[in-house]
Amino acid sequence: MVEDSEKTRHADTVKLLNAPEPVQVREASSGFPAAVKATVWQKVQVVEDRWRIDDEWWRSEPISRLYYAVVLVSGQRMVIYRDLILGVCPTKLSWHFHHWFRDRIWWGATAAIVGC
Repeated sequence: MVEDSEKTRHADTVKLLNAPEPVQVREASSGFPAAVKATVWQKVQVVEDRWRIDDEWWRSEPISRLYYAVVLVSGQRMVIYRDLILGVCPTKLSWHFHHWFRDRIWWGATAAIVGC
């Protein structure tokens, strides 16, 4: 349930739901995520899946992302992605948290899955 912010909403107010958030990721030499800082640093126990999405190439801001479904040593599962467009700029954070899932049921935003 979403907490009431006690602010009046108007019809022209837009709020993104399940918007990806920047996250800190330590990479292995392979480029795969080795550890993720959710609240504390946790090592990635296993990468369960990996897929790439390239979309909206015709726009001024296209999308190119490499997603990873990972399991942390705590047993928590999460989906993170590396923004392949922002990732070429060293001053921008290129890793983002997409959502958590429990027992193979996704909690958060739904993404179209395209195989690599």
